[in-house]
Amino acid sequence: MTDPQAIKEQVRARVDLVDLIAEHTSLKRRGRNLVGLCPFHEEKTPSFSVDPDRQFFKCFGCGKGGDVFTFVQFRESVDFREALRILADRVGISLATESSGNSHGPSRADISKVNEWACAKFREWFADERVGQRARDYANRRGMSDEMVVRFGLGFAPAGGTAIRDAAGAGGPGLEALISAALCKRDDNGRVYETFRDRLMFPIRDPMKRCVGFGGRILGDGHPKYLNSPETALFEKSRCLYGIELARDAMSAEKSAIIVEGYTDCISAHQFGFENTVATLGTAATDGHMKLLRRYCDTVILVFDADAAGQAAADRALGVALRHDLAVKLVCLTGDNDPSDILQRSGDKAFKSLLLSAEDALVFKWNRTRERFAGGSSSADRRGAVEEFVSLVSELASFGALDTIQQGMIVTQISDLLSVPTGQVQQLLSRRSMKRGLSQDRGEVSRKAVLYPPDGEQSALMTLLTVLVNEPGYFDRVSRWFEPTRFADVVSIRVAERVRRLAETLGEFQVSELLAETDDPGEASLIADLALRGEQMPDMSGAADGAMARLERIAADHATSRLTREVVGGGESGDEAGVDAARLVEIGRQLANRRGFAGRRAVEGFMTSMPPDTVGD
Repeated sequence: MTDPQAIKEQVRARVDLVDLIAEHTSLKRRGRNLVGLCPFHEEKTPSFSVDPDRQFFKCFGCGKGGDVFTFVQFRESVDFREALRILADRVGISLATESSGNSHGPSRADISKVNEWACAKFREWFADERVGQRARDYANRRGMSDEMVVRFGLGFAPAGGTAIRDAAGAGGPGLEALISAALCKRDDNGRVYETFRDRLMFPIRDPMKRCVGFGGRILGDGHPKYLNSPETALFEKSRCLYGIELARDAMSAEKSAIIVEGYTDCISAHQFGFENTVATLGTAATDGHMKLLRRYCDTVILVFDADAAGQAAADRALGVALRHDLAVKLVCLTGDNDPSDILQRSGDKAFKSLLLSAEDALVFKWNRTRERFAGGSSSADRRGAVEEFVSLVSELASFGALDTIQQGMIVTQISDLLSVPTGQVQQLLSRRSMKRGLSQDRGEVSRKAVLYPPDGEQSALMTLLTVLVNEPGYFDRVSRWFEPTRFADVVSIRVAERVRRLAETLGEFQVSELLAETDDPGEASLIADLALRGEQMPDMSGAADGAMARLERIAADHATSRLTREVVGGGESGDEAGVDAARLVEIGRQLANRRGFAGRRAVEGFMTSMPPDTVGD
């Protein structure tokens, strides 16, 4: 099996950080570094810096920093494993350990290549004057412009049932590759058949524009009307949104996303200028969808049918959105209308009017709940409505499983909406969660560095860490005072431990080698910050000496306090007989032996704290 660390280093060596970042923001040379507007937050004055030599970035505005993997983690809101996959695909490196089912199966990159090949064949058949006529006629009937057909890469899977297999065998990827990409299937008897036959084909892409799967609309008789690719190592329906690769920039600019139900609805919305529109793939909104949308926006406008299925979809979207701190607004369609019909018949103004009428999902659910109690006006009726509404929100959002911050935001929203004290809302939600048996686990401790007070010890320790990140050769000189467990937060502790380990094993090391040791964005950001902080530290030797002197003084103060408590408090055990003369002499000797400023300060502190009669002796 391939060594994961070796793959990581191979990918790192093949991806240039400057080229990667330049795809998302313009960079200009400033001294030895490159600067530009941060791709992670809005700003007018550049605060984003890239060190091309040491291959790391740092934003002085939002604080994010790290290497190529961290950049993708922040940019795409993915974990390290997915960032590694994205970058490996970018440079054509196969992740042998990331196969579907076993270490010898096809990689995600392999499946993506097969899908891209299939995209080209489906488009070829769509454009064929004879073969694709029915597909083109359907697209015309649905009002799809030629521009949208090209933009969304629409294609056609012929009805015969052998077209894709024949093409794969004639210079294509081969039958087994089609099966691995779920474009063909093998039944229990070993017979192979094509997944898509006589269907208008909609390529489904991820935010990185990779083709991960397909949707197909039947053009003749048959069932189902719409069919999606089976799940593969690359395609998970619950984590994919149709049109996301074309909508992501518009969603980021407008801070909102429009969610529709169908492929043609999504295409029509883009055609009429609503480019922040995506579509679910025949499923209700999931946590995976909301995590994906949360990368680009903070508001979701859900366009749904007024029937029971639409109401259920709205409830589901509300619950998952609350869990991910997204505001949800609802547009309820009436009759047999769908977004595509409204746009084609009435134009963009009518659809925009619908969107402007969108109702906040919490308000929508509260109004529906209140209608159930409309027959009475007593306080008991209102209390019943409030308790039913709060119970519904608790169930939808899995309130008891959320961390404290998420719970607080939901409590505040409900409190404002119902004009009910936050304490009462919290009590109702917690009570309901306990009844449902939900976990009261408040989630993981934040992976971000905890802010600590700028006391002398922490400041000195961070100075030593800065020195060692930039000049590891100082380790032997400062190792006595460099103890990772003394740092005040978990991220600094982990970075310090990595620095100590590398210094002890390698001696000298580069910032890039330190970044290679971590998969955590919080650690990477701290390392980048320390590396840049070191550039502003012209005298590493003086900084290290000053930090060690501060730590020595602090240690002396602690010792003085401990020894003084022993004298004044009657010994370490609290013995009322006090400290005998021999112990006093020993304490004085210990303090006198402390050299330099710290020693003098310790003796002075000790003498000042002693009772007058004791000092006189």
